Amino acid sequence: MNDVEKLERKLDQLLLEPSSPQLLNQIGVLLYQMKDWQNAEVYFQRAYQLNERNEDILYNFASVLYRLGKWQEAITFYQTYLELCPNDENVIEKVGDCSYQVGDYQLARKMYNQLNKCKEENL
Repeated sequence: MNDVEKLERKLDQLLLEPSSPQLLNQIGVLLYQMKDWQNAEVYFQRAYQLNERNEDILYNFASVLYRLGKWQEAITFYQTYLELCPNDENVIEKVGDCSYQVGDYQLARKMYNQLNKCKEENL
């Protein structure tokens, strides 16, 4: 089954369950994998509006914002994700990177220090 067929199948499911945040997230993931960043953002945003505390949705939404260079928005969603998963080294690094991009060097330094601390604890 190719990507287009998968997308058509997901869209058919969406028509049956238009208020399913998990399904909207899955469609967003598929669009992200197809490098359709703008449409992936739309689906992740809709999923987020239905479930603001889902780790997968938060991570995916932040990731597409990061990919689109929407650094400040990505920081907000990554930080919310970190409230749920405080030791995710990948996300800590992403917040540091985004903070650096927007010129918030204090937050960037804080996040990189936190990342180093997590890595030391995992040795």
